Amino acid sequence: MICAAVCLAAAAQLKTAPLFGDGMVMQQRQSANLWGWAKPDAIVSITTSWGAKAKAVADKQGRWKTTVQTPAATYEPQTVTIKSGKDKAVLHDVLIGEVWFASGQSNMEMPLKGFDACPTEGSNEAIATAGRYKGKVHFVTVPSMPQVEPTDTITVKWEDCTPATARNFCAAAYFFGTLLQESLDCPVGLINSSLGATRVEGWTPRELLQTYPDINLDKEMADAVGHIAKLKEQDNLYNVNRDLSLVFYNGMIHPFVGYNIKGFLWYQGEANVVYQCDDYARRMTNMVREWRQRWGMGDLPFYYVEICPYDWWWAKPPLAACAMREQQLKAQSMLPNMGMVCTNDLVKDYEHWQIHPCMKREVGERLCYWALSEAYGMEGVSCKNPTYKSMEIKDGKAIITFNDAEEGFNRNYNVEGFEICGPDSVFHAAHAGPSGNRVTVYASQVKEPVAVRYCYKPFQVGNLKNNYGLPVVPFRTDDFPILP
Repeated sequence: MICAAVCLAAAAQLKTAPLFGDGMVMQQRQSANLWGWAKPDAIVSITTSWGAKAKAVADKQGRWKTTVQTPAATYEPQTVTIKSGKDKAVLHDVLIGEVWFASGQSNMEMPLKGFDACPTEGSNEAIATAGRYKGKVHFVTVPSMPQVEPTDTITVKWEDCTPATARNFCAAAYFFGTLLQESLDCPVGLINSSLGATRVEGWTPRELLQTYPDINLDKEMADAVGHIAKLKEQDNLYNVNRDLSLVFYNGMIHPFVGYNIKGFLWYQGEANVVYQCDDYARRMTNMVREWRQRWGMGDLPFYYVEICPYDWWWAKPPLAACAMREQQLKAQSMLPNMGMVCTNDLVKDYEHWQIHPCMKREVGERLCYWALSEAYGMEGVSCKNPTYKSMEIKDGKAIITFNDAEEGFNRNYNVEGFEICGPDSVFHAAHAGPSGNRVTVYASQVKEPVAVRYCYKPFQVGNLKNNYGLPVVPFRTDDFPILP
């Protein structure tokens, strides 16, 4: 009876959903969702330091939800007061600004301090100067929390940006957020919910997964129950099987659905190179469509990162990584408000077997260019990588025309990465001469060109970029079979 009374008392307490706490950043100029739990049928009232008020009535299960109007962005710390009967919760140090949600696998998870034997370039300087964003950038890191069923609760904490906190926050999102803060001059909130080695299927809701013929979700979840329970006993959910479907959506995305954000950042794909890579564009855009629908805020921007050059020595077939990059580029045109960051140039020549390349600042900045140009309409900022448009054969040479290179390229000689083939389908390293938005490609061994490829290998670093330093996306003009 005592235990039951304690449980009932705990259930009666006023609680808010995970992201509503001290230091949170609320999306500016919106009817912002607020929700949580109270006594069943209880009246919940919300007041804010900026004058907005709201009320809600808890349902029979004690869940309540309402909206409150947020003002224009401000660095002035605000408070949100929530009352229900004698229960009261006051949220302090609330900022109003721009909020972005980051997810994916280990290249998004990778912190500013880097992984062991896997550094983030320029990390010490970035950490040392992080204090300049104190009171301007707040962030949340979501712990590994796989769940067989959707959960509404998870323990997270907003942190202010300091050298001590920034070093552990994900590098790509950090560089995105700090450049965004400087560019817009307003507070920025960053939510990082990512976990290494996870597939896109792991972040996908049940309803979609049930339509995929290769996934037996009932069996997979039956096996996952014992696995996750054992990890909980060991207090080490980080060691979860990363190949699992669904569980990361349930535990690391679902609790935050509906929190007002400006858009999503996504850095994932490596784990799918050897699993359904030929269907990745459809599966990723299915996930995006479902996330957007559940958030209920329209076609929220979704900016994502192409997998980097890496020597996939164990991948079968050998060009599976190239097929994945094609799928990632394809996804960009399948839904509105999608944008891909190319990383073909963001790998050191010695990082053949480093799947976590060190140049995360450039990744974050390129994600930010997409946001500034497309989401915020900042004129003059370029964000789109040059992509293959068409090929013309003339006088034994191939002339390639590109999109998004109207102002030319960064060089007119020593271009690396082009190959050309004739009717025998044997590719040879080629000379390439850029001029305007075109590149003339030729090789002495090929008299009758049939096809051209650029950096179409698992690991090949390209050096051709447009005038804004954005690299040409790897491509091929042929349709030769590369997957079984």
